[in-house]
This record gives sequence, structure tokens and C-alpha cells, in this order.
Amino acid sequence: MRASGRLPGVNRRTRTRWSRAGVAVGTALLVAAVLRLWSMYPGDVDPAGAAFALVGTTVAVLAWWQARRLADTDPEAAAILLAGRVLAEEKAQRAQLLGRKGKGAVIDVDFSFQPTGGPVSAPPGGDLGHVAAYFRGLPAPRRLVISGAAGSGKTVLAIELILELLGGRRPGDPVPVRISAASLDPDLPVREMLAQHLTTAFRLKPVTARTLVEAERILPVIDGLDEMDETDRPGYGSRAARALRALEDYEHGLERCSLVVTCRTDQYDALVADRAAPRGVARVTVEEVTSDQAWRFIQAVTDQEDPDRWRPVLDALTRDGDVLAGALDTPWRLTLAVTVYEERDPLTGRYVRSPQALTEFADEPSVREHLLGLFIPARLAAADPARKGPTAAQTHAWLAVLAGHLRGNESGPPFHGRVLSSTDLVLHELWPLAGNRPRAVGALVALATCLPGIAVVAAAFVLVFSQLDVVDGKVSGRTVAALMLLFLPGAVALSLLAEPFRAWREVWPPVDEAGLRGVRAVRDRRSGVVEGALAAVGGSLAGVGVVLKFGTDLPLWVPPVFGLLLGVGMASGRSREGDPAGLRGGVGARVIVRNDAVLTLVAALTFGPGFGFVLGIWFAELLDGLPAVTAVAAGATFGMSLVASWSPLLSRRYLGLLVSTRGRLPWRLGRFLDRCYDAGLLRISGIAYQFRHRELQDYLAAHPVLREDG
Repeated sequence: MRASGRLPGVNRRTRTRWSRAGVAVGTALLVAAVLRLWSMYPGDVDPAGAAFALVGTTVAVLAWWQARRLADTDPEAAAILLAGRVLAEEKAQRAQLLGRKGKGAVIDVDFSFQPTGGPVSAPPGGDLGHVAAYFRGLPAPRRLVISGAAGSGKTVLAIELILELLGGRRPGDPVPVRISAASLDPDLPVREMLAQHLTTAFRLKPVTARTLVEAERILPVIDGLDEMDETDRPGYGSRAARALRALEDYEHGLERCSLVVTCRTDQYDALVADRAAPRGVARVTVEEVTSDQAWRFIQAVTDQEDPDRWRPVLDALTRDGDVLAGALDTPWRLTLAVTVYEERDPLTGRYVRSPQALTEFADEPSVREHLLGLFIPARLAAADPARKGPTAAQTHAWLAVLAGHLRGNESGPPFHGRVLSSTDLVLHELWPLAGNRPRAVGALVALATCLPGIAVVAAAFVLVFSQLDVVDGKVSGRTVAALMLLFLPGAVALSLLAEPFRAWREVWPPVDEAGLRGVRAVRDRRSGVVEGALAAVGGSLAGVGVVLKFGTDLPLWVPPVFGLLLGVGMASGRSREGDPAGLRGGVGARVIVRNDAVLTLVAALTFGPGFGFVLGIWFAELLDGLPAVTAVAAGATFGMSLVASWSPLLSRRYLGLLVSTRGRLPWRLGRFLDRCYDAGLLRISGIAYQFRHRELQDYLAAHPVLREDG
């Protein structure tokens, strides 16, 4: 965020308050300074020259602001920025889904190409390398549906397609953006939905996101259409069908928009039968893994020094009608098997299990539950061999709570007017898991933060009225000045009383309260440091001048300290938006709540004391018997309480969730989910965590306790 225009950790409404108050106070100070100079040095200040200087400064500021706005609304520059972030995120997701084993970890299953609903040509079949070329060869608008069975690798194929499109992107081409279908609101206009997703998931400025959408530079990749409804046969009125109709009506110029959709085969067939599918699309169906493909995959990713370990499994895959041939016919199931049976003891390096055990099951469901039960211990052992994090039992139990919450959202009614996602775990929107208790906790926290500020203002009013003397029907000028100076803090204190009610009443905090804005480049970081240094120097000199002017008993080191705090706040009041190292290559599912809390704390400890220091010095001068140290301390307390009370709702609501789920979820929930992401148990889509696969989510919801045998 721009340090000169926004306070860190505050929402749009609060920024408006600060902006208006700042403009009013700044204008008053400027006029007062000009009048003071004019009265002190009559004849030395040219009014016309001062007016021209003021106008010139205003024009320069407006020109700078306009240049910034033009940079934010350049479609191609914005598309290049977005393409870089999408590339970083999808590369990270690909590595996470495939175990960071490179191209050899991709099971190159076959695809059948078929045109539906329009004159679209299609070859009879192909493999992974043909999909991107086929999509590029489609006539405009390019519209592709990727279908397949559960676990067939539809998401992996969508990611591969995105990476291929970004790798060969030319100026003017749209940027493919993958969006979780479960997070879509079918009743929201597509343009608004896309702009909102770009703002929250990739931290673009709202004006930049709207520019990209209006310039038709976005290729929506809707991932997991089958996860929008809990039924296997969604009808014409289902959420999935309504989302498809909204996309069908979304036009680029005079044509329908290009798009990519992934969906399970049976759900998409049901939508086609109900005439709810989009027109003029080409369809790619992911075929089942053949025995030869499974054989090649296992040989590619397992220990070549002991190939006989997997010989019983490989032999079973080649036998017609064998249980394993059906149980391991998808990339997901093959990945499960390899993960579980390639686990090694961290001390001896020996394999923990023998793959031969897979051949002893009587049916496919038994194989599936066996592998799912051992998946979490195996992934944790590989990701955390030193066992420094939560145990497998704890991880299983905590993830089971989250999986149970998502399963309850499938058929549950809307919660306070919102349909809750059955797949997405968004930290600042997880509080419904504990009902309305997090709202109550957030309201109590807001009350606790605003009470110190209200107490300071109340004490100031009592002190001012205790010194109120009326002589000959007149009040002293010092008292009048103190009352006028107290008017603004008093009005602010009254507004603070509404914050606890707002914390309870505002059920769904707006997205712009997430602290999404931040540094986007090295140049911006340098700009922030320069602005912070200038603010520190200016604040320090102004504070020293005030102390010398009023002759207070404060040491001269106090004003520089407050000036330095103000400078630190100006320089650090930005979230590291575009730092790949800080955002896992563009992924920031945990960043929103973290920024919300950290930036609020920074604002409270820097802007708050700086603002309160100025108020305290003035009150110490205007009121008799008020020590400057006491006045400055009270002012700093008021400033910190003010900023903390006007902070966004997200971190307070998240704290309410943690307090309300003691014993069910860990205190550091965001860190725990990051560990699960690192272990390959979860994936990240935009700002949402998702279970690695829907089968894992359903298994955990049905088995909340880890069985000793897996």
C-alpha cells in the first residue's frame, strides 16, 4: 500500500475516515502555517507567489497520481504481471501434486478428443503432449472441457495446459487463470467474479483487475465443476448448470468467451443430457490408466536398485480381472500406492512396508481404504523425518475436523446468506466451523481494544472541565483551544463505541479488509524506505521544534523516537505482495490473515504513538498541572487504541475461531495447513487450501481417528 495514502491493516471505510481527517487536519495546518508566517514576517511573504507555489505543488501531485494510475491500467503490462504470478503458482502446484519428481512423475495417460455441440473438429485420440496443441488449434472462441473419472488427473492436465499456454504466450494473448469451481457464486456477474478473484488470489489492485477483465485478457479455467453440487446428477437448476449459463452469457466483444472446464465424466454427461452444458465446445476425456502405463510409472519412480520389490504388484496389474488392475487404474491411486510403499525408516533407510501386501486384498474398496489410511503417516515421514511437527495421529484428527466441516457444507443450508464451500479452506472464512462464537469473541476483542482510548478521552474531558473558569461571562482562550483540540478525539471515541457492534453485525467482512496491498517490486520497496526515512526525519524535527517552542520538560530524545516510530510505520506498512520467496512462488493462502494481524500491530505501535504524541504535547501546553510525560503517554495510548479498534475484522474473527475450537484444531492453524501443504496432503488454489484429492477428504470425514493399522 502507498505509505502516504493508506494506513496498514485498515479497510476501505477506515481509510476513508483517515483520508478525510488527514485532509482536514492538513489543510488547517497549512493555512495556519501560512497565516503564522505572514503575521511573523509581514512584507516578506508574497501572497501571489505563495498561491502559485501551492497550485504548482497540487498540479505536480495530481500528475504523479495520474501517472501511477496509467501504469496500473495498462492492459499488456498488467497481463505480463499476472502471467508471471500465475506461472509461479501453477509451477508450485504442479511440483506439489507430482511430488517434485519432474516429468517422469507425470503418468502420460491417453485422451480421447471429441467435439460436442458445434462444428469443432477433433482427432480421435492423443496423449499429454497433444492437448495444448489441440487447444491452440481450436477456432475462436476456444472452449474446452476436460472430463474423466475421479482421480484421473484432470487438475494435473489443466495445470499442464496452463503452463504450456503461458510458455508460448504472445502479446495480446489472454492469461489462463485457474479458479476453483466450488468457490464460484453462480449469481455473481462473471466480470465481477473474475475481477474479485484476481484481486484476492493474485493481489492485483482492483483497478488493474478490472482493466484485465474489461480488456478480455483472462482465460477462465474452471477446475472441479463436479464439486459445486453434492449429487452425481446435477440438473438444469443446479449450481454447476447456473455457473455454466453465466459463463455462456459472458461475451468477449461479439463472441462468447474462451474457457476451459474440468469435470467428472458422469456429472458432465448429466449436464449435457439436461442441455445445461455450453455450446460449441471440444471435449477431452482422460482415459483409465492401462497396465503398461502403470508399469512404466512404477518403474520410473521407484527404487531401481531393487526392482523385485514391486514385482508382485506389476504381475498383478498384467492379469486380467485382478483386483489391483481396477484399484490402481487412476494416477491418484497409483500415487497413493507408490507413496505408501516407498516410505523408509528415517534411521535405517529400510523400507517400512512390502508392496506384496497390496496383492492380498479381496476387493477394490479395501485397497483404497488401506492406502488412504497410510497416506498421512507416509507423507509426514517423508516431509518431516526428524518428527518435529505434529504426529500422524494429531494431523489426521485435525484434518478430519476440517474434512467434516466441508462435508457438512455439501448439504447444509446457507450460513447467514452464503453457501459455504465443500472443498475450499480459506482461513478468514473458516469461522462458521464454530458457529457464531467467533463473532462474539471478535466483538469482545474490539471492545477490549477501544476501552483504553475511550477512557483517555473521558479523563481529558474531566480535566478540561475541572479547569473551566468563567470570568465576566467569558472563558479563557486556553480552555477554548483545549476544547476545540479535544473535539476530534471525542468524536473518534464515540465512533469507537460502534466497533464492537460492527464486529458482531458484519457477518462477512469485505475482501478489501484482507491487507492484500503491498510491495510489488524492488523499486517500490526502495520507495517505501525513502518515504519512511523522510517521515522519520520530518517527524523528529517537528517534534524537537514543538518541544523547544513550548519548553516542555521532555528530554530532546523523545521526539526523535516518535519520529522514528512514524518512519518505521511508513516504511513497513506494506505486505510483501510480489516477493516470490515470501509467497511460495505466488501462492499466498496464509498471507491474508497474517498481513491483517501484523500490519494492524505495526500500525498500532507506530502511527498510534506518533499521532498521540502530537495531541499530548498540545494538551500539556494548554492545561495547567498536566505533566508532558503523562500527556504524551495518554496520547500514545489513545492512538494505539484508535488504530487497533479500527483494524479489519479478519484477524479478530480468525482469533475467535482459534479460541472457539480449543482441543479440536491447533493454535497455529495457518502454520499447520502450511505443513500439510509441504507434506503433499493439501494443495493450494488461489487463497484456499484444498485436500490433495476428494477421496482423501471423504475418507477423513468418515474416519476421524487414525487407525493403528492405517
